[in-house]
Amino acid sequence: MATCAFRSPVASRLQDFWEMRVALGRKGDSDHKILTGLDRFLMGELKPGCQITAEIADRWFKSMEHLSTGTRLNRMSILRLFCMYLSHFDPRTCVIHQSFLPRRNRPAPYIYSQQEVCLILDAARKIGPDGSLRPFLISTVIGLLYSTGLRIGEAMKLTLADVDIQGELLTIRETKFMKSRYVPLSPSTAQHLADFLHQREVAKVPTIPTAPVFISPSGRAYRPGRICSIFLEIIRNVGLRGPKGERGPRIHDFRHTFAVSRLAQWYQQGENINAKLPLLATYLGHTALSGTEIYLHATAELLEKTSTRFKNHFAIPFLKRRKGGHNAEEH
Repeated sequence: MATCAFRSPVASRLQDFWEMRVALGRKGDSDHKILTGLDRFLMGELKPGCQITAEIADRWFKSMEHLSTGTRLNRMSILRLFCMYLSHFDPRTCVIHQSFLPRRNRPAPYIYSQQEVCLILDAARKIGPDGSLRPFLISTVIGLLYSTGLRIGEAMKLTLADVDIQGELLTIRETKFMKSRYVPLSPSTAQHLADFLHQREVAKVPTIPTAPVFISPSGRAYRPGRICSIFLEIIRNVGLRGPKGERGPRIHDFRHTFAVSRLAQWYQQGENINAKLPLLATYLGHTALSGTEIYLHATAELLEKTSTRFKNHFAIPFLKRRKGGHNAEEH
């Protein structure tokens, strides 16, 4: 057991709660930062032998009124979960109802069309400097995200050892939720990735198995934030996003686009969607179907396919009319 990093009257419970979260696959750094702040707050609010009350929780919430909704929601959610955990040992603990938490207003995802993706890729191939690996790298990253639905952080962590061109397979190692998974590639995606790896060799960058696939001029993996900045510059140049400060399409929306496109194809093929969704969740690296639901947004194409499938299976066919304009069943 690690040395206890907390000092409040519930320090040992905070330590156990944090270690449990890490064991369940949560990234420990963000949780630990929130719990450390909560521990400091409880040092001045909670007396030994006393329980966390609704009044203490309310003061914790009010101390964060100046923060963004997302930040407050994350911190308040941690306190809610900790109180639920603590109530098993002290039933007097205030258990916070979920409806008390602020609602996060997520921006509507942008679903890219094939024409827009082609426009973006064409622009990516033209970025400078001339003769560098950069245009190949950026266009390959964009194409990979579009065709696989990977998170940008997962793509940037890929090493050469994680890429199996012959087997058309990527190994995604210990990313979100500390889980690893295999991601199959389509033949065309594997071929484009192979072409990039060849250009990478021509550029004479490190080719040892542990070297990052998407290597920066410094010899390290590109940071996700840097790729996002380059991508925003590209889509502004092609007219898909307004100037700085305005919301619009993001690089993460390729993940939404992949999920919606996959669902539309299954509808078109007449597949059992309920049976297929667990496969999509596994492919995307989710631990539960609830994590996949936010990516499945209705588009005009998806609604059209759903409507067509419903009519084919359940619509009542028109009755043939006899001569004279009367239905067959009217006599």
